[in-house]
Amino acid sequence: MLLHQTFWIHQSAAMKQKKKSRAKHAAVIGRVAKTVKASTVITGKHVIKHSKNIGKGTVSAGRAAGRVIPVSSVVYNYKPPRKHEPGGRVNRRRSDKGQIKMIGKAIKNIEGRGNFSTSFLSGQLLPPDQSCRKVSRILSDMSSTPNNSAPVLDAISLLATTNSAQDLSFLRGGSAELGVKPLKLVDSKFDVDCVVARCIYSGRWCEELCVLYTKGSHLAFYAPLAKKPSLVVSFEEIMSARKCEDDESCQNPLPGLHLLSIDTAGKCHYLSFLLHAKRDNFLKSLNDALFYTNSQPYQSCKVAQEYESYRMSLETSLTGTVGKWRTVSIRKNKQKKQRRILNGRRMAFDLVPVTTEKETATKRDAQDKVAVYVENLLKMALSFSPEALDATDARFIEFLDETSRLCTLSLHEIDLSSKEAFCIFVNLYHCLLQHSLLLAVDGLPNKRSVIHFKRCSCYEIGEDVFSLAELECCVIRGKTSRPSNIKPPFVDAAKKSRTYRMMYGLGSTDHRINFVLNNGDMAYPSAVPVLQPQIMDDQMDTAASCFLTDQVKIDKRKRTVFLPKVCDVYGMGDGLVSLSQCLIYLDESDQLAIAALLDDGVVSVKFKRNCEEFHPNLTELR
Repeated sequence: MLLHQTFWIHQSAAMKQKKKSRAKHAAVIGRVAKTVKASTVITGKHVIKHSKNIGKGTVSAGRAAGRVIPVSSVVYNYKPPRKHEPGGRVNRRRSDKGQIKMIGKAIKNIEGRGNFSTSFLSGQLLPPDQSCRKVSRILSDMSSTPNNSAPVLDAISLLATTNSAQDLSFLRGGSAELGVKPLKLVDSKFDVDCVVARCIYSGRWCEELCVLYTKGSHLAFYAPLAKKPSLVVSFEEIMSARKCEDDESCQNPLPGLHLLSIDTAGKCHYLSFLLHAKRDNFLKSLNDALFYTNSQPYQSCKVAQEYESYRMSLETSLTGTVGKWRTVSIRKNKQKKQRRILNGRRMAFDLVPVTTEKETATKRDAQDKVAVYVENLLKMALSFSPEALDATDARFIEFLDETSRLCTLSLHEIDLSSKEAFCIFVNLYHCLLQHSLLLAVDGLPNKRSVIHFKRCSCYEIGEDVFSLAELECCVIRGKTSRPSNIKPPFVDAAKKSRTYRMMYGLGSTDHRINFVLNNGDMAYPSAVPVLQPQIMDDQMDTAASCFLTDQVKIDKRKRTVFLPKVCDVYGMGDGLVSLSQCLIYLDESDQLAIAALLDDGVVSVKFKRNCEEFHPNLTELR
């Protein structure tokens, strides 16, 4: 009996020891598992983060992001940090930006040696688009240089014709390949869906799933891995659908693909198809759906001036992209807003250039033609008024298409010290001001919104972008004195925009600029001149006389002369100097009255207060 109890005690102790060792082993395994789990989470974030970065800068990244990838492939393709190898752990941030740095160094080396010039580039492009444009320009110059050897040309040709894995899968498949599962179900009996590349802006195309909802009477575009559409176009907005190849002026930016343009009043949506038959079948289905919709009883039309303007101001949220231009600061607390491009209805490849290659070869002919084109553009803009404006009117759509041609101008062909250049940019400023007033979504500018209005209302001109503030302060007033104590309604350009003075600043320092440039507020007359180089001086005298006759006030009892605030802001000198410069443009009666005050003794010169109300539109000064 005693022997049996002793055996049982030893056996129970052994079992306890075994359980204890198992618990200890389990604790060790648990700690290792927790470590692996934490590292896996970090690795997953790392992969997802950089897959997003790749998708933003690649045309066909949607296909790569939308394809179902086995989990094992992600694990195998991921290289762990070389923690125990010579050299230590790899800097992830440095390795991720290695390719961008290599491209930047190559561009700097080429620019530093003076082989190619990239000074044509804008300082307001975002870095990815700026790098792409630089590389494209360098390759274009290299391929067009006759002195290059055959191996260099062969290498460029091979680089342009080589297809990557993403290129081979571009625009192939359907919603499954893009990972798109729309919340609104697609009826295979009535609806049509296909993979297209949609033009977000010039130089950027995004692969998306386009669904034609026949019963829903709209088109929906879904980005890869999306459930909600990034853009919806109602059938009521669509004015026409056309093949771009049928237009002789259209130059296909995607050779080998087939383009279709869906035209609305405010914007033309360009779609690219892989096959000619797919494009034709989609166009036929769309025309049938439009015909069926138009045959139904007429409902309230969504294409109104306010609706189209609202869409243009919210283009960023509609397309899901931030655009290619940098944001602009509008407050002292560095609050930034997206630029609002008003001449983006049609892309450059779908337009007739303002000047031909032969005219560009002779700068004088090209400059004269640009001056005449801008004069006609301003006259067309001044013919509209907000009361009678119809966004679907053929005249207004023609005006939008004409403004879109500004992006085809060659700014480097303009002599910035000439009269033609002065007329071109002053007319462009007044045209943009009129355009912005007509499409003022949030109402006319006021003291709080005028900075946003003048810094964000922009035209794409040439390969650059210009806002109202940049045209006025950096281009037209480029060589004049800087403003002092500037307050609304006067707006200075943002600090980062002041490089425009070096790039585009005009050589004119005429003080009459202060009277010719219309600020848009009630202190200025609503009439503006359409400047022509041949009669520019007479027109400026007339505009100055019209402005000063209305603004200069004389108080004989207090022996005081009141001058417009612009004379104080833009430093025309002290009171008497400003008065002497304004005196010659006044009426004869006012000149005699001021002369009498000066003869009798001391005259006080004061400046009027700022005006915070704006004109609804501008008119032409006859």
